[in-house]
Amino acid sequence: MKIIEKYLIFEWFKWFLLSFLVLYSLLFIQFLNEENKLLGNGRLFPVLSLFAYKAIAYLTWLFPIVCFISTLFTFSLLAKNRELLALFSTGFSSFSISRPIVILALLCSVVSWFFQDSGKIIDWLQDHSGEQNLSDRIGSSFKMRLQTVNRTWYIDNYDTRNGFAEQIHLYCYDDEGNDLYRIRAQSGQKTKNGWKFNKGIFLGFFSVKGIPVINKNNQLSWDSFMGRNDKFHSKNVNVPSYQKEFKEIELPNINDDPEPFALLRVSPKDLNYGDLSEIIESFPDPNAPQLFAYQLRRAQLFWNVPSCLVFVFFALGLTLRRVQLSIGVIIGSSLIWILIFYVIKSFCDILGETGIFSAWIVTLIPFLIIFIASICMLLRNR
Repeated sequence: MKIIEKYLIFEWFKWFLLSFLVLYSLLFIQFLNEENKLLGNGRLFPVLSLFAYKAIAYLTWLFPIVCFISTLFTFSLLAKNRELLALFSTGFSSFSISRPIVILALLCSVVSWFFQDSGKIIDWLQDHSGEQNLSDRIGSSFKMRLQTVNRTWYIDNYDTRNGFAEQIHLYCYDDEGNDLYRIRAQSGQKTKNGWKFNKGIFLGFFSVKGIPVINKNNQLSWDSFMGRNDKFHSKNVNVPSYQKEFKEIELPNINDDPEPFALLRVSPKDLNYGDLSEIIESFPDPNAPQLFAYQLRRAQLFWNVPSCLVFVFFALGLTLRRVQLSIGVIIGSSLIWILIFYVIKSFCDILGETGIFSAWIVTLIPFLIIFIASICMLLRNR
């Protein structure tokens, strides 16, 4: 590695660390303001662990900003001190000068990709801080309607880690919308073989298949009503024909997964890339409007990774010039372009949240515009 390349890397890395510390200091102040209740417990480690969790979650978003600021100030000061002009005079090309910085930006993109879905690291920090993972905090009830299998669930609380649910109401219908059976249970759990319910009431309704009942093995079976006296079984589809309290009942043929519906109760910004993908890919209706915000967030996380490289090219286009510009002019131009970027991004986000266009396309457009503008500036400044 040449001496000049080492010098450029040192200058860039110096600004990288400085801007990184400043941004994370602001993030830490905001965190203390939001989580001030934790400070009242007098335990420092849970506070620091929870902040470390948030810090990891924000890496993907802060790396592009830090890369942009580092590149902008590095080459602005090189231009101010006429070091950049000296490099051009001694035969260095724009490519050779920017090459080490582009490599550093590429490394930042790789690190950013790793931390955008760092579920294991986050889980470890949450376990040691005594805080439950954000994706497991389902504080309010939710409804799960599965039209393909004619079932509707109402669940008060669901733990996505072990599939344990509380206060469950399950309604099963036939193809015409008539009740087949209902289950009201205090708790239940999704297992590999199906669902197991604990302490509740089972109601079975008249149907062409018979009447659903609980057999000796604590499982659902169908009792044929043919040949029986009608006084034992009402054929009114609105009145239960069978009712029984149970301590335990198993439904091995039901594998409905509440996790995608439970995660919809969590804000998209509090989920990592893996959780977002799980919701989108496992949700029964892939075109459901409630998925638009989650699809947009996943696409934003994806395109934030190469944006480290995009913003470095953008900063190089503003600063890597043979004609010297003042720092004020460079910063002013940067602010104008940043404003343009966020106006376009906000407009595209609206299109993505409403489902008018694909989330992948609308999140790509702002970065693509900035990248094309950067290449044009670099070619013009050669």
